[in-house]
Amino acid sequence: MMAAVLKAENRETKKSVLNKLRREGFIPAVLYGDDVENQPISVEEHVFSKVYREVGRSGVISLEIQNETHPVMVYDLQIDPIKNNVVHADFLKVDMNVEVDAEIPVQLVGKAPGEKEGGIVQHSLYTLNIRALPANLPSSIEVSLDNLNIGDSIAVSDLKDGADYTILNDDDEVIVSVLAPSEEEPEATDEAPAEEAGEAAEENSEE
Repeated sequence: MMAAVLKAENRETKKSVLNKLRREGFIPAVLYGDDVENQPISVEEHVFSKVYREVGRSGVISLEIQNETHPVMVYDLQIDPIKNNVVHADFLKVDMNVEVDAEIPVQLVGKAPGEKEGGIVQHSLYTLNIRALPANLPSSIEVSLDNLNIGDSIAVSDLKDGADYTILNDDDEVIVSVLAPSEEEPEATDEAPAEEAGEAAEENSEE
């Protein structure tokens, strides 16, 4: 599978330049890695968004800067909390022959029988730490709910390493479980106090 291509341009680091880039639809970014100096760059926002949707956090991108091409992964993104758009990106150059560690999202699939009986599916672990060659990192790890009854759970130890990757999480970490439905407490009534009050009144009248 060929890496997605993303073109980038060198940029200045002045704040005024960064603001201008963002207004013009570009994302300030930086390229770094073991065999490359930190290099300030910029990428078109709409093109980056398309590529990122395609490859995700663990995918390899072919970053083209002038006449050079670098295999990279998105190492970090800064998001504007108000506009919810990317305002800065970090690209890590990777060696395609050296394993890397990455967080891979967990995707729940299927329907738990316990949920049909009123149980509650509790998703506890949303990502898994995976080690693999960059080209072999999966986009997600599927976890099936099809055999989960009430009281059952799936831990990391229940998963098997893939043919091309290793799971680094502790074996006892729970990924998903099906909880029993909570029992409703009986509504409190005033019958007992009323009866006791009546009995007390009768005793007083007898005295």
